Amino acid sequence: FAVLFLGVTAWFQIKADSPFRPQLYPLYNIIIGICFLTILYLLFLRWLKGLMAFAHWQVLFDILLVTAIIYVTGGVDSFLSPLYFLAIISGSIFLGRRGGFYAASASSIAYGLIMDLDFYKILPQKYKVISSGMLYAWDDILTTIVTNILAFFVIAYLTGYLSERTARVERRLEKREIDFKRLEKLNNYIVENINSGILTLDKNNRITSFNKNAEKLTGYFLRDVYYKDVSEVFPDLMANLLSLGNDLPFRVEKTLRRADGVELFIGLSISTPEDVDADKIIIFQDLTRMREMEEQLKRDERLKSLGELAAGIAHEVRNPLASMSGSIQVLKEDLKPGDIESRRLMDIILSETERLNGLITDFLLFARPAPSKREVVSLKTLLEDLIGVFSNSPEASGVDISVGTTSDMLIEGDIRQLKQAFWNLFLNAAQSMPEGGKLEINSQLGPGHTARITVSDSGKGIKPANMKKIFDPFFSMRESGTGLGLALVHRVIGSHGGRIIVKSKMGSGTTFKIILPLAGAGEMVG
Repeated sequence: FAVLFLGVTAWFQIKADSPFRPQLYPLYNIIIGICFLTILYLLFLRWLKGLMAFAHWQVLFDILLVTAIIYVTGGVDSFLSPLYFLAIISGSIFLGRRGGFYAASASSIAYGLIMDLDFYKILPQKYKVISSGMLYAWDDILTTIVTNILAFFVIAYLTGYLSERTARVERRLEKREIDFKRLEKLNNYIVENINSGILTLDKNNRITSFNKNAEKLTGYFLRDVYYKDVSEVFPDLMANLLSLGNDLPFRVEKTLRRADGVELFIGLSISTPEDVDADKIIIFQDLTRMREMEEQLKRDERLKSLGELAAGIAHEVRNPLASMSGSIQVLKEDLKPGDIESRRLMDIILSETERLNGLITDFLLFARPAPSKREVVSLKTLLEDLIGVFSNSPEASGVDISVGTTSDMLIEGDIRQLKQAFWNLFLNAAQSMPEGGKLEINSQLGPGHTARITVSDSGKGIKPANMKKIFDPFFSMRESGTGLGLALVHRVIGSHGGRIIVKSKMGSGTTFKIILPLAGAGEMVG
C-alpha cells in the first residue's frame, strides 16, 4: 500500500516535470527502503526463533517508514496518514489487542512529533516532494493530530477485538480439526484391527477397500483385488445376492474360497449406506471353527445315543450269540467225515459269529463312558510299546514305520482306551495303504501345556466330501470295515479332554493330529 501511494504521488510529480528531479530522490529512496526491508524481513524469517520480538520490531520500523513517507509527501500537507492504520492493523493481527495498542501508541507519538517538527519548521524543507506553502494555525494542526490519534486507537481497539475473536475461532477450529484427525485415526485403527473382514464395493461392484482382517481371512492383499469385480475374485461369496438389489438379507452364511484354495464357512452382512463413498459395505467373519464345533457337538450327541443303544443291545445279543457258536461247534464235531458241504456252511456260521462278536466288542468299548479314575501315563512309553507291537503285526506288512520326535510327556487317562485309540489310528493308516507305504509317527510338546501327536500316512487320502463323516459311527470307506474305528478314536480322545485335527489330500495321504492336555493341565476348551 505504501509503494502504491508513493507511486501515485511520484506519477503526478513526474507528469508535471522530469522524473530525475532531485526533489523526487527522497521518494525513490523510501520506495527502495520499503522493498529492501521487505526482502530483509523474509530472509530473517527463516532463521529467527523469537518471532514475537521480531514482529514488535517490524511494526516499529513500519511506523517509522510511514512517518518518513508523511514527511516527504508534505508533512502537515500530507494525505498519507492512513498508512498508520496498516501498521496498527498488522500489530493487532500478529500481536493481538495489546500489539494493536502498542502500534497505536507508537503511531501517535511519531505522528504528533512529525507534525510538530514540521509545523515549527525544525526539519529541513528541501526533502519534501510536495509543499503547498500554506500557513496553518496551531489549532488546526492540533485538531488534525488529536483526530488522527483518536482514529489510531479506535482502529487498534476494533482490529484487536476482531483479531482476538478470530484467534479464538481458529484455536477452536484447530482443536476440532485435531479431534477430527484423532477420531479419523481411531476409526481407521478400529476398521483395520476389528476381528471381521470389511470390504466396500462401488456401484459397479468393484472392490474399493479391504481391511487387514479381510486380507488375513481371504489370503488376498488389497493390491491383488483393488478395483476388481467382487464376483471375479470371490465367485461363491456374492452368488445370488447382487441380483437382489436393495432387498438384501441382513445376514447370510456362505462359503468362501481363499487364495490358497482352502474353503471357509463365513457369515456376512451387506449394507447400502447413504452419504458414504461406497455403494455396499460387506462385513464378514470366519465361522469355520464354530461350524466345526457345531458338527462336533452333533457328532457327540449321535455317538452318545449310539453308545447307549450299543450298551443296551450288547448283552442281549452276546449271550445268544455265544450259545449259537457253541451249538454249531458241537454239531460240527458230530458231522460225518464226508459231509464237506455241511462243514463249509458251519465254518461260515462260526466265522460270521466271530465277526459279529467282534462288532459287539467294539460297540461295548465305544459305548463305555469316560473313566472316572485316571492314571498318569508316559506318552513316550505308551507309543513305543504300541509301535513295537504294531510293527510286528500282520496289518503292518509292507508298511515302513518311521518314528520321529517322541518327547517324554505325561498325560492322564485310561491307558487301555488310549492304546486302543492309537492302535485304531495305526490300523486305519495301514489299511489306507494296501500296496504298502510310509507311516510316520511324531509327538512333541505343544503350546498351552498340550501334547501333540501326529500320525501321517502316504495312502490314497480321503475325499473332501467324506471329511465330515469319517468320525461318524458305521461310516467306512472299506467294504469290510465296521465304521467304528475312527468313531472310537474320536470318542476316546474327546473323553480325555483332547481334540483331533485331520488334513488329507487325495493321492498324497492323510495326517491325524491328536492334541491332549498334559497331566495337571485340565481339559482343553474347543
